[in-house]
Amino acid sequence: MFGCVGAVCLAFTFVFLWNEEVTAASAVFAMGFFAFFYSNLARFKRFKGLGFEAELWEDKQKEAADLIERLKSVVTVYTREIVMNSVLRGRLGGSDSWQKRWDLFNELQGRHGELGQQIDFSGLRHDVESAFLFDMCSPLVASVRRSIESSKTELLRDARKRFGSSITDIEGWNRFHEEVRSVGIVEDNLFERAKTRNIAQETVATAQTFKEWLRERFSVDLVFTPGVLERLSKIAEVARQRPIAITPKLIEWADDRSV
Repeated sequence: MFGCVGAVCLAFTFVFLWNEEVTAASAVFAMGFFAFFYSNLARFKRFKGLGFEAELWEDKQKEAADLIERLKSVVTVYTREIVMNSVLRGRLGGSDSWQKRWDLFNELQGRHGELGQQIDFSGLRHDVESAFLFDMCSPLVASVRRSIESSKTELLRDARKRFGSSITDIEGWNRFHEEVRSVGIVEDNLFERAKTRNIAQETVATAQTFKEWLRERFSVDLVFTPGVLERLSKIAEVARQRPIAITPKLIEWADDRSV
């Protein structure tokens, strides 16, 4: 079985090299090498060559087991490199859908299971989920931000009329300007915040706060793009229950850039 896995990995290595995906090719080659190594380990009691002699499996069983354990950590690094390369390539204009990315993650995880490697991929899954949530939220957050910033622009334009072209109440103008400026969407590194915080929930809360502030302060009823806050609320609920149960609807939302 391990020989077959090694052959498949070797085939994928050539495919990746043909497509000039050096990182992926290196990772798959490493996994193929380990598979071939493992498949032949139990065949020999002694091995001699390249100027050295070593006993395998019987007298060196513990050393071999330790080596395999160390190889697991190497494979984990390569697996992470392959998966995150697929995920982050989408940030740079890649065309892969999220279905393909999740299929890749599940396939690699399954292959390791077939090899009997009990590797904890929870950290990797968390990072993939964070990117997944970011892709679902990013266009929605941008839509909410546009609505809020448009309303703030109108407020400042109306305020200039009220304060006059030649502002005499400088203190009042500055106070009003600061009040308007302080309300809005936090823009600092949404991608990083998605790793540790519920960005969908935060965006909904900010949108509702601004809407209430606008209504109470100026009797203006702000209407956001239809469906945006509803979808963000659903994503917020999903994000509260990690690990996420991946569904076709969530994948559709993550691939959607039409908002």
